[in-house]
Amino acid sequence: MLASRIGSKEALRYKLGWVSRRSLSVCITGIGNPEPQYALSRHNAGLLMLDLLKEQLSRSSSKPYLPCNSNGKVKRCQLDDIMLLRADGDYINLSGKTVTPLWKKLGSGIQHVVVHDELSLAMGKVQLRKPDSSVRGHNGLKDLTKHFGGNFYRLAVGIGRPLQRDPDIVAKYVLSKFTNQELRTIQTESLFKAMEHLQKVLPSINKSS
Repeated sequence: MLASRIGSKEALRYKLGWVSRRSLSVCITGIGNPEPQYALSRHNAGLLMLDLLKEQLSRSSSKPYLPCNSNGKVKRCQLDDIMLLRADGDYINLSGKTVTPLWKKLGSGIQHVVVHDELSLAMGKVQLRKPDSSVRGHNGLKDLTKHFGGNFYRLAVGIGRPLQRDPDIVAKYVLSKFTNQELRTIQTESLFKAMEHLQKVLPSINKSS
């Protein structure tokens, strides 16, 4: 009966429990390292930006994230036909293994956007890169393309990079916390640019903002 009323794809989503019967058009996924251990670290810029986008799109921070499954590695918040997924329960280089099963459950016909930190962009800069574009050495994006393929937008949030290219120095930099000034930049300049980029390519974002 349910399948005959809302279609087999929608029925499948309804049975998942964590997805509304409402048809989805966009899934925005923020990736990072486990929180609270790495909260507000530069490598978790994707999770921070996801939270800021949620607040902007819902005009309220009161709607909480809820667990997608029993292991709690990914949380979700649905705003009309936009699904937000917060991958904050595993390491960023395992993003594909963690997120792909949930993406596949959502079915086809959904635009996927992954929000992530980007060393090659200065603090305050944001780029929206097309599906199948280069992962630019980002291990989280590498794992996503390994498990899911490259058919998702990349919303790259600039965190800058240290002057030294020594791998140990770079690793320490990305795992360190944002300064107060950097946080203000992310919350203002970066958020504004992120919304601008999303509004250009995703009609649902235009309706919600």
